Amino acid sequence: MKNISFLFLLLPILLFSQANFEYKKDFENILKESKDKNSDLNYEKLLVRFTKNDTTLTDRQVLSLLIGFTDNIHYKPYKDLEFTKSLYQLNDDKKFDEAIKEGNQFIAHHPFDLKTLFELSYAYHKKGNQSAADSYLGKAKMIFKAMIYSGDGKSIDSPMFALNPADGQDLIRKAFGAKIGKMGSGRDKNGYFIDMLEMKNGEESETLYFIIPHATKKMFE
Repeated sequence: MKNISFLFLLLPILLFSQANFEYKKDFENILKESKDKNSDLNYEKLLVRFTKNDTTLTDRQVLSLLIGFTDNIHYKPYKDLEFTKSLYQLNDDKKFDEAIKEGNQFIAHHPFDLKTLFELSYAYHKKGNQSAADSYLGKAKMIFKAMIYSGDGKSIDSPMFALNPADGQDLIRKAFGAKIGKMGSGRDKNGYFIDMLEMKNGEESETLYFIIPHATKKMFE
């Protein structure tokens, strides 16, 4: 598969980012605003802009889209991993037309699924439609930036927000061009579920933290 990386663009943001989001304090408030038609974080209005790949969307607005989607009927993060595995296999088997068809059907109801965005980008690239490929990459980039905006991920007290339990892995591999070492999980001081992933870059390694209680909640429903 094509190795797509935003390493040099996003790494400085990670190094100097600050926590702009506190799950306990902000999650429910942003979710409420996402349903308010008069809010600048209204989900439906922002989704139209995201679908059009509007690069003027702020990181806060994209983060609110991710949070708003957690209350969507189609949000089934663990079940969705099975679809993305099958989509990857279609591309691996060079069935690019089928991957594009199935990927677009899926993304219509799962607009923030990183793995699908990357697989669609790859399929369009292989078909010679670089404009479409770049469009899907642009959406993935916006999601990565929103994740980094939410927290620096350097400690369990300042984790990054992740919509999907695999998004942290994609950020490490795609955004930072690094490998994943040890993987674990735990809970923060508020009891929220945290994914802990070791990011390995040569001889150097660092643990990044991702907060995903909204995802684990769906698993047990």
